[in-house]
Order: sequence, then structure tokens, then C-alpha cells
Amino acid sequence: MASTYMENCNYNLVKLLLGKLDDAWRVEKHYLGDSDDKNYRKVLEEIKADDEKHIEILKEEINRRIKEEKFD
Repeated sequence: MASTYMENCNYNLVKLLLGKLDDAWRVEKHYLGDSDDKNYRKVLEEIKADDEKHIEILKEEINRRIKEEKFD
């Protein structure tokens, strides 16, 4: 019998992915344009790059779980 609730680890993966997507979008659309300070931009670009790496890791794990029929 299938569960009506998403398994905790699947929920956590989706929640983390949504947070990372939101963070990367905000950095790109709002924060990078706020200052001409080169160090500020460098920090934000590094954070965005890290978030994008994490987004890919999370997407790969979600896809793996889907293929293995562990995503419900």
C-alpha cells in the first residue's frame, strides 16, 4: 500500500533543492546588482556557484531515487 505522505528523505531533498534554487535566483536577480564592490561581487558569485553545484547534486539524487522507485 502506497503512503499518502512523502518519505522524509524525499521531502528533505525537494525542500533543499527549492531553497538552493531560490538562493541562486536571488543572488543573480537582486544581490549582484546592489554594489560595485569587487570583493562583494566575488563573494556572491562564489556563493552562487556553490549553490549551482548543490542544485545539480540534489537533482541527481532525486533522479536516482525516481529511477530506483524510491521517490514517493
